Amino acid sequence: MTIILKKVNFMKYTHIIKPNIKHIYIKVDKKNNIQLISSKKMRKEALRVLEQKKDWIKRAIEKNQSKIKRENIYKDGGVVYLFSKEYEFVYVRGKKDKITLQDNKIYYQSKEHLYPKKAVETWYKDRLKSYLEPKVLFYAKKLSLFPKGIKYRKMKRRLGSCRYDDILTFNSMLAKLSFVEIDYVIVHELIHIKHKNHSPSFWKEVEKIFPNYKEIRKNITL
Repeated sequence: MTIILKKVNFMKYTHIIKPNIKHIYIKVDKKNNIQLISSKKMRKEALRVLEQKKDWIKRAIEKNQSKIKRENIYKDGGVVYLFSKEYEFVYVRGKKDKITLQDNKIYYQSKEHLYPKKAVETWYKDRLKSYLEPKVLFYAKKLSLFPKGIKYRKMKRRLGSCRYDDILTFNSMLAKLSFVEIDYVIVHELIHIKHKNHSPSFWKEVEKIFPNYKEIRKNITL
């Protein structure tokens, strides 16, 4: 195996030559190190593939950087969002774990500073409940669709869900979104009480409450 360090256009990469390999591979690791893997015979073809895949490589690097940024938000000086507003995360040493909101800062008081992520996520859930539950009742009356119960859970991809027994589950991280976006998610899940799929009839019901629902959906990011 031969390892060659090279640079082309915007990127530095490592070309790993393996004698018996039949295909060309490109890898981007968690530290954004780029690896091009091929046989010696396929070196020129591998460079062409690398050039063709430059947009994919950029997206992979951006995805890694975004992940690192998310992991650092609960560090002193990080940025935290509550109801779409940006706040600075500030660690304050204290005897009891406590989170307070003042001006444009979220203060996390803790003796050890061990679990800020868990503490903030619990705080998010509490803040979301205080806004969301009265709104669920408001839209339930408007739609004449009443859930059997409401649950909260942190989810990686889903904003919410409606079970077949009409119990709604909301992503506790919805507290990061704007009020309009949260309201849209509420209406979306309530209508699933009537329509258990995303049929045209379902979207017509959503459109009655949110005519611009497509634009709202497009802008939602957690």
